[in-house]
Amino acid sequence: MTDISIGIVSYNTRDLLRDCLQTLRERAVEGEATIEVIVADNGSSDGSVEMVEREFPEFQAFYTGGNIGYGRANNAAFERATGRYFFVLNSDTEVEPGALREMVQFMDANPQVGGAGAKLILPDGSTQPSVGTDPTLRAIFFEQTYLDKLLPHSKLTGGYLLTWWDYKERREVEQVCGACLFVRREAWHQIGGFDPAFFMYFEDTDFCLRLRRAGWQIWYLPEARIQHRLGGSSGSDYRVRALMVSSYNHSRYYFWTRERGLLAGRLSKAFTLLGAGLRLLAWTIKCLIHPRDREARMQQKLFRRVWRLTYAMQPNREENGL
Repeated sequence: MTDISIGIVSYNTRDLLRDCLQTLRERAVEGEATIEVIVADNGSSDGSVEMVEREFPEFQAFYTGGNIGYGRANNAAFERATGRYFFVLNSDTEVEPGALREMVQFMDANPQVGGAGAKLILPDGSTQPSVGTDPTLRAIFFEQTYLDKLLPHSKLTGGYLLTWWDYKERREVEQVCGACLFVRREAWHQIGGFDPAFFMYFEDTDFCLRLRRAGWQIWYLPEARIQHRLGGSSGSDYRVRALMVSSYNHSRYYFWTRERGLLAGRLSKAFTLLGAGLRLLAWTIKCLIHPRDREARMQQKLFRRVWRLTYAMQPNREENGL
């Protein structure tokens, strides 16, 4: 049996996808583990599938039938997978030498572990906060008021993403980032993969919560290093970025309403509206001070749109036009 099936969801990220696949080809040649790569394309218009078929014939690529969402596309990739482990990987990543070997060896030696995450390295060389605790309303408030950024080394304000921690040691965690989620095949089968109710974002939080409820452990492995060009699919169009931010807000609203009830969901929405409003106010003031600042005008439009979409969202499974 193949060691690892690597599922990559692509949506108009052809050039980033090419770089990602090149590193996976190199890892395969080096023999760290036996792999198969499955690209699930959510209706790209940039020729991503054709690029994979032309330049990486040893890998699979297929159309999912449209932009069906991140979780659903990964579920579709898993249906084609044969590996002992299923590795959910973003298209804007590059896998460093040794990463696949570290994850396979750790999982083989620890059968109680259902999922693992690697250390994600950002383009500036810093470590991306990529593990966390279960979300709390307090954490949403700190995030939306920027207290988590002002006091990142405090366990109170930086607890959700463990920004007070140096990310240098192995540890059991409550959740890892869905950009890099290494899952035991049996564990995936047991919980049924990603919940298709989440179009994009928070599907990883929900997945890890259900994984732990089923009795599996989740670990962070800093020895496995992966480069992450964060936000590679959002582009520079403020409308696209606004839709992505709003999709995150909606997924979190749905998660909170389902897990903790309508009151908790409404509080999460209120905190999110507060955050969007504060950002809109800040950028509006900057526009008044510097009326020719194009970045400020773009950010003002972005958060005006985010606030409107967040205000209109409902706590249900539908995407409300997002």
